[in-house]
Parts: sequence; C-alpha cells; structure tokens
Amino acid sequence: MWEKLSDCWKASFEEAWEAYAYGSIPIGAVIVDANNQIISRGRNRINETTAPIKQTCSNRLAHAEINALLQLDTLDSEEHKNYTLYTTTEPCVLCFGAIIMSGVRKVRFAATDPIAGGANLNDAENSFIKSRNLDIKCADTYLGELQRVLRTNQVIRALGEEQANRFLDKYRMKYPKAIELGIKWNREGRLQEAVRNNDPIGLIVNNISDEIKNYNGD
Repeated sequence: MWEKLSDCWKASFEEAWEAYAYGSIPIGAVIVDANNQIISRGRNRINETTAPIKQTCSNRLAHAEINALLQLDTLDSEEHKNYTLYTTTEPCVLCFGAIIMSGVRKVRFAATDPIAGGANLNDAENSFIKSRNLDIKCADTYLGELQRVLRTNQVIRALGEEQANRFLDKYRMKYPKAIELGIKWNREGRLQEAVRNNDPIGLIVNNISDEIKNYNGD
C-alpha cells in the first residue's frame, strides 16, 4: 500500500504519524505547487510546546492545515490559485476558513469528519466563498481508513474507550472496519509500541491496510 501512495499522501501521513508520536492529534497536511512539488508541510501541534518558525503550537488553533498555510511565502493569492492542499482529515470549519482566505483553490482530504468537518461550507450561500471557486473533495476510501485507525487510537487514549464511543459511532458509518481495528490496536498497544520502536509510517500503513483487508471483527 505505502509504495502505491503519491508523494503528497506519503508526506501527509508522515506528518500525521509524527503528530501522533508527539501526543497531538494525528493529522498532517502538505501544500504542493502547480508542478506537484511539495512547498510546505504541517501537522497538528495542539499539545506541544515548540514549533518551527512560521508555525504555531500549544493552542486550539495549531491545526495541520493552519501550520501548512502559515508557511506560504507570499501574500499573493493569484499565485496560490495553482496550489493544492492535501490533508489526512476533512478540514474543520477553522481550517476551511483559512483555506478560503489563503486563496488556495484545490483541497483533497483522506478521511471525512462528520463532527467537525467543514467541507459542506463550500455549498453555503456566501458570495465570498463562492467567488473562490474552491475544489474540495474526499479521496479514495482506503486513505480515510488509514487515517481513521490512527485517529481512533488517539481519541481512545485521550478520552477512554467508553467516552470515546460517542465520537467513534459517528465515524463507524463510513469506516466501520477502521474504527474496530483502531479499537483493537489500542487494546493491544500496537501504535504505542510502534512509537517506542521508531517504526516508520510506511510500515504502519502497510500493516493497517493488510489487517483491514482481512479484518472479520474478531
């Protein structure tokens, strides 16, 4: 699976995994130019106390997409029209607004977010949003499954399995196997062990993909 991913998605999941390893929400994002070259990378840093220059941390606004957008070197939104933002999770309402204001015209995300996702704002009767002509779409389901395993594990670690279920039930509708696998892996401590072993995200993605294909709920 990992070998089949584009460089854009590989970089996005690398950022998401690093966020997980540092105790933040496992979401990663990258921005590419018209030639599909990565020009910035960002990850969620809400639970961290340090961040590189032009990024933010230790606050509720330290989202992956925000950190990727903050690194754009120019205020010229005309140039941004040719950029594409890739993110492992549907942009929330905060990040959707930031994308609209940035002038970036194309977004691709891996996992839908029925709780905080803001992609539906693109259909709002708002003249400014409509003037941006944003092209925002969800990628193939298997990419969302990869992300949902990481996120499920993080939500359970943060809230406990019983309390986390009120969130996970929303995600089960589209990613049932990923949610159950995330719960299983949390009970087994699989991702925590991967962090301790410094396992690369490529290995983790391949393991997730293999287990989802064969997962029968046991």
